[in-house]
Amino acid sequence: MTDETRPLGEGWDLHAHEWIAWSRTGLDSYEKFHRDAFLPLVPRAGQLTVDVGCGEGRVSRDLQALGHRVLAIDLSLVMSRAAAAHPAAPVPAVVADAARLPLATGTADCAVAFMSLHDTDHMPAAVREIARILSVGGRLVMAIVHPINSAGEFTGDRTDMDRPFVIDGSYLQPARYVDTFTRDSMTVTFHGEHRPLQAYTEALADAGFVIERLREPTNADPAKPWRRIPLFLNILAALERRGALRVRESRHSGTGEAGPVSRADPAARRGRGQAAGQLARDHRVPTLSSG
Repeated sequence: MTDETRPLGEGWDLHAHEWIAWSRTGLDSYEKFHRDAFLPLVPRAGQLTVDVGCGEGRVSRDLQALGHRVLAIDLSLVMSRAAAAHPAAPVPAVVADAARLPLATGTADCAVAFMSLHDTDHMPAAVREIARILSVGGRLVMAIVHPINSAGEFTGDRTDMDRPFVIDGSYLQPARYVDTFTRDSMTVTFHGEHRPLQAYTEALADAGFVIERLREPTNADPAKPWRRIPLFLNILAALERRGALRVRESRHSGTGEAGPVSRADPAARRGRGQAAGQLARDHRVPTLSSG
């Protein structure tokens, strides 16, 4: 199996250590493009905020610092452990598939999916599952690579800031991509899937969400060609109804029992650490911890 054919989650897990080092060294775009654009969209702290596809935990840490009671979730055990064991600001974390979240229906009032849904193999199922765990009126705040960005590229002379942006293939056809970057002797590999904008808006509508805000952050530097094309897409959506949900009541998704966390180490089952233990008691979710 090659990087281009393996499941997206498996690809990210394979390169998880690279990503953790890359992002914690400050080489990622979070500080430059995301934090100030994304966090203001997140509602004030409420009952529970679930970070779906938390990676190494950067958004969870910021939300926790803002007073949110956060549960971080990632399919990668390596990523989840990194979030739970951060030396300065550990967050309660659990290993689970975004399409099978280990929380009871209506448990949370806010969910964030920061730069994760385009890296999720079964995106519509993940959106439905996020809707299931939210209370009606709860919010989902998501960020993805803008579909225009993932569909094309700038061509021509790199010194020409007005060079054309070209979509060679089909914007409407989903397409897998694997991008590897090297900087400062470090390497990182991104696994994602281009999908047209309507794939996300239809998934949201089918799950019962109504879009309240849609923003397109990019690089405003006049010396960069990206000033003309959006880099990312941020969406704030409210859960209006549950009628469109395919709720599957089971020990994994309707009763609050633990979901697919079988790869977690014994610390996950013991739920050690004050914050992790409290979440585990309140929501019956075995969490990784830094203890």
